[in-house]
Amino acid sequence: MPAKDFSFLQDPSAYHALSGANVPAPFRNAPNVPPVSSPLDVLLKTGHFRLAAIAAARNIVQAPPGTDYNTLLHFLHLRLVCLCLISEHALAAHESKVLGDLNSAFYRHPLTDAHLVPWDLRLLVVRLAALGYGEWRKGIMGYYELAQECRQTIAKAQLDDEKELWRNRLRDCGVRVANILVEMGDLEAAGRHLASLAAPSNSTSSSDVSAEHQQQILYMEALVSLRVGDIHAARRCLSALSSLSSEESNTDLLEGTLTALLHLSTSSLLEATEAFESLYATHPTNGMIAQNLAVCYLYTGRIAETRTLLEALADRSTTFRSLVFNLCTVYELCTEKSKERKMDLAERLAVRKDQNGMAWEGALKDFKL
Repeated sequence: MPAKDFSFLQDPSAYHALSGANVPAPFRNAPNVPPVSSPLDVLLKTGHFRLAAIAAARNIVQAPPGTDYNTLLHFLHLRLVCLCLISEHALAAHESKVLGDLNSAFYRHPLTDAHLVPWDLRLLVVRLAALGYGEWRKGIMGYYELAQECRQTIAKAQLDDEKELWRNRLRDCGVRVANILVEMGDLEAAGRHLASLAAPSNSTSSSDVSAEHQQQILYMEALVSLRVGDIHAARRCLSALSSLSSEESNTDLLEGTLTALLHLSTSSLLEATEAFESLYATHPTNGMIAQNLAVCYLYTGRIAETRTLLEALADRSTTFRSLVFNLCTVYELCTEKSKERKMDLAERLAVRKDQNGMAWEGALKDFKL
């Protein structure tokens, strides 16, 4: 068949220039900042997502004529993801419009009718329509359109593994709809929607990837249920998660975390603290566990222990946005010289060379500056 022309993705005007004006000075002036000409995979691995976004756009624009669409779409996906990772969701939403209407026949294979755009990129485009412009209902409709495709594909699929893949995608879309309803503030509708979803499957897939995907979806569903306040639904997800236990999975960690969060959601602070302390003793290098334990300490009035734990976590592990924000909040509670403490934190983080795929560069708002 004749190759489709995806050169419209290479229009330089479709991609915005990225400024470092909203980045603290210690990061802008750090001696270990790699050149923007560094390979894209190196920038991603070291957490330099702003530079990676620039590199991805450069790779798209400078790709030679006739570059296959898979390569261009891959770079575009990286560009949009990196923009989201540096909290530039509005820019990402605007740039995603270069794709046009993803429901167009242009994006369908003429023989198989398979969609040419990767599934994860399509999910991201729907998410950006909701998050970047606040068009929540448009996001919901986008997920329903993807869900309809899932059902049609399941009906036509011949292989069990293919059916399982699309069933997981269908349930994923359902959970994402509930999450958008929560973000809209319509908790009642989110609760009704979650209740309408089919009961989580208690069967473990023969595919390790599929089983892992099931765990992720159940975990997402449980978290949304907790945000809605449906404790019973969250417990049902926890029970279904237990049935997927295997020696090679991290289900024990997920179960323990959900159990601790259930205690928090019912204001059982002492039980939540004990649960997270137990998890922390088993997983001392897990940043999520350490931060949640620090939050429990804060809720129970142990602010000095909160600060000690968060500072130790920031110094010894890869950092993430919520950790920085929470530690800066603790500085505001503990001292009148919080700005100096925040800048000291930024300077300590800026000298790091490798964030192992976590964001190396923070924004001014992350440090509450």
